[in-house]
Amino acid sequence: MNKTLLVFLTISGLIPIRPVNAADSSAATPNPANIRVVNCDEPVKSKKRGICANRLSAADFKSLAPGVSWFYNWHYKTDFVPPSGTNIEFLPMAWGNRNEDFSGLKSYLSSVSKKPSYVLALNEPNLKGQAFINPEATASAYRKIKEVADQFNIPVVGPHMAIGSPDKDSIKAMDPIENKTLTYTFMMPFLKAFNFYMKDTDIPATAVHSYGDIGELKWATKSLHDEFKKPVWVTEYAFWKANGVQGAVDYLIQATDFLERSPYVQGYAWFKERAKDNPKISLLDPNSSELTPLGKAYVSLPPHDADLHYRIPGRLQAENYVTFAGDDFEIKQTNDSEGGNFQMISNRANATIDYNIQVDQAGTYTLNFRAAGWPGKIEILSGDQVIGSVTTTDKKWNNVQTQVQLSAGPQTLRLRFSTSMQFVNWIEFSK
Repeated sequence: MNKTLLVFLTISGLIPIRPVNAADSSAATPNPANIRVVNCDEPVKSKKRGICANRLSAADFKSLAPGVSWFYNWHYKTDFVPPSGTNIEFLPMAWGNRNEDFSGLKSYLSSVSKKPSYVLALNEPNLKGQAFINPEATASAYRKIKEVADQFNIPVVGPHMAIGSPDKDSIKAMDPIENKTLTYTFMMPFLKAFNFYMKDTDIPATAVHSYGDIGELKWATKSLHDEFKKPVWVTEYAFWKANGVQGAVDYLIQATDFLERSPYVQGYAWFKERAKDNPKISLLDPNSSELTPLGKAYVSLPPHDADLHYRIPGRLQAENYVTFAGDDFEIKQTNDSEGGNFQMISNRANATIDYNIQVDQAGTYTLNFRAAGWPGKIEILSGDQVIGSVTTTDKKWNNVQTQVQLSAGPQTLRLRFSTSMQFVNWIEFSK
């Protein structure tokens, strides 16, 4: 798929990051009937995580399956079927305002026994070289796609927007809100006009593509949610100008963790399986089905579902949190050789992060933290009560321990860090 990078790079890096406020989960008592319990060392696949791909082999699917739940190919059908047991769903896309998109989508949906969870609609209508239709035509096409999907009771997600574009690559039209001809160089006026033409037709979610830095991604998704009060999908994302493979990995980890923990983000897909014109952002090796360093990180990042609880005793990786507020923490690849892929780093004094655990037997538990960073305390709270603490004293990785009393059942423990730049790799619970 040809990308016009200027669309994204004109905005990238110039947009301020606004924090995402997570709900305070420490006060809530989970209902055991509404939770999932897994062992501490059990990998859990993200329900949100997808991939956009032109070609996937059976071996490719097997490599991606531990962390990826869905894929799409910018088309209404696929010739690449995931092998049995991989549990990766294909989501069809009606790419543009073409009769073949509508008839092809209907034919595909009629032909498959298991219907897709969603239909994706209209790829970058605001960008030359892509669907490139004005807001009124986009609304008309969306309705036609919805008419097809409604026959099978499938929600339609779209349109899938480029954030912005230079004048020469932007669609022009009479804007129904401004009552004048606009060149839609930014997605928001286009989407407002699209919504105007949609009138009372329900639009379940908005969607966006981002190829800038983490600031652009955070701003774009938050802005869409704030403006339209709908779930957001990010159906193409990567940092096109990342500084080499390691820069791309660093971005992928930060971006994917952000999308995973953001409650208003319903789905996301990395671009892409193999990017021939920018191989540093590929998830798969160009000559095999081996995961690249990016692919390994993408597959291994955990979900942050509120219903997910980890059974103790066991070693809980620090990245297996459920929530934290704002930008209190940052996730990075760990530099510790004592196990684990990622580490969590506090960004301010009194930053808090929550972990859901399942305690089968009440009693005294030893908590062994693999920690480093600036000297300071890490307090363990149950509700508002401090039940234990450890102290980090060295920038080198060390094991520090405390004992706590835990009641039986599902519960949330909160960690409170006394200073910034405290690192945790994992927490081991033993009884």
